[in-house]
Amino acid sequence: VGYGDLVPQTNLGKALASITMLLGYSILAVPTGIFTAELHQEMQSHKVLVKCPNCSQAGHDSDAIYCKHCGSELADPDKRVVRGEG
Repeated sequence: VGYGDLVPQTNLGKALASITMLLGYSILAVPTGIFTAELHQEMQSHKVLVKCPNCSQAGHDSDAIYCKHCGSELADPDKRVVRGEG
């Protein structure tokens, strides 16, 4: 299971080792997925609810001056509505 110096000999031992390895992966994978989902949600909460006047693309960063899709100038920053700030 580790470096190959000790290996399970019986079928029961091999099955138990396989189950243990899969459980070990899930112990790492589940919290990582939860953390990543929360991080993504937090990043999305700081997007601006303003559409580009040229191409109507929405979802710009709160400090964006130009549209990330077409490059035209966005609305005046003082007139923007921002989610998640307050």
